[in-house]
Amino acid sequence: MATITSPASLWIRLAALVYDSLVVAGIWILGTFAVLPLTGGVGVTAGMPWYRIYLFALAALFFVGFWCRAGQTLGMQAWRLRVRSRSGGRLMITQGVVRLVIAWVTLGLGFLWCLIDPERRALHDLVAGTEVVREPRSQ
Repeated sequence: MATITSPASLWIRLAALVYDSLVVAGIWILGTFAVLPLTGGVGVTAGMPWYRIYLFALAALFFVGFWCRAGQTLGMQAWRLRVRSRSGGRLMITQGVVRLVIAWVTLGLGFLWCLIDPERRALHDLVAGTEVVREPRSQ
């Protein structure tokens, strides 16, 4: 029997993003501690270009890794959201990367597309060929 899902609303997506932001902040803190020995104990600042790239890479690995492997991040899991390809299958890595890049390049404004799209897809979902659905409560 197929599981019935519904398109995820903007507000639920944003709630999941708040959860994920907290997780990413924790990853960044741990990641910062991990590079301190490489800098000779000298503190790192957000103004260092290599450090910005490093933090972006950590966040990208978190999001793309969870989207492609499990179909959901920890925040999405808490709100019963799942990202999948339009065919219903798991995301390919290229879809995950495109989704992430479009979301970040548009500074998150692509989420507003959910308000006018009949299937509640964000701009990054349209470009990547993905959709975010809300799963029913488990019985």
